[in-house]
Amino acid sequence: MTKRIHLLLITLFTIIGGTTFSKTIDSLTIYPNPFITSTTIHFDLVKSDTITLQVFNSLGQTMRTFYQSTVLPMGSYHMNLNGDSLVEGIYYVKLDIGATNSIVKKALKVRTTSVVENNKLDHKLIIFPNPTNDHITIPIKGNKTIIVADLHGKMVKSFTTDQQVISILDIAAGQYLITILNNENELLTSQKIIKVE
Repeated sequence: MTKRIHLLLITLFTIIGGTTFSKTIDSLTIYPNPFITSTTIHFDLVKSDTITLQVFNSLGQTMRTFYQSTVLPMGSYHMNLNGDSLVEGIYYVKLDIGATNSIVKKALKVRTTSVVENNKLDHKLIIFPNPTNDHITIPIKGNKTIIVADLHGKMVKSFTTDQQVISILDIAAGQYLITILNNENELLTSQKIIKVE
């Protein structure tokens, strides 16, 4: 009964408030990302549908369930993911819309946005050149996950590689936070870089 009232209030607020919704595709964003204590999960629905919104750890275990087979009207939704009880690492936010549409995004929980104090690597680990226009060098051998986020926390790019020289030609000019994780998804470093044209 309370779910029906909640949905009715959302619908009435949308109609009375004159809120227009012009999205043409369902979407899911996480901001800020990487995050230290909390992040906002934002999603848009282009039509009323049954949704499930869950957060999983890298082992596939469910960490949070925001909605479970819940019918929501068309609109924009914001949920706060409190990360105080989450350990550092990669999390997956999964939005199931209806029976056929799923959107999955990565979220990175970190302890801090600077180099980890007890880093097993040399404390002189520097991503260079900085500023740069076409590539960065990450002096870490072996596989590593690299996450590029803008300074608002929006993830721009995320990938795993064993390369040390990384092309950033596909990223627009601006300032970015580069976060590097090892094979166990432990934070190695986060550094701000400047991409110039």
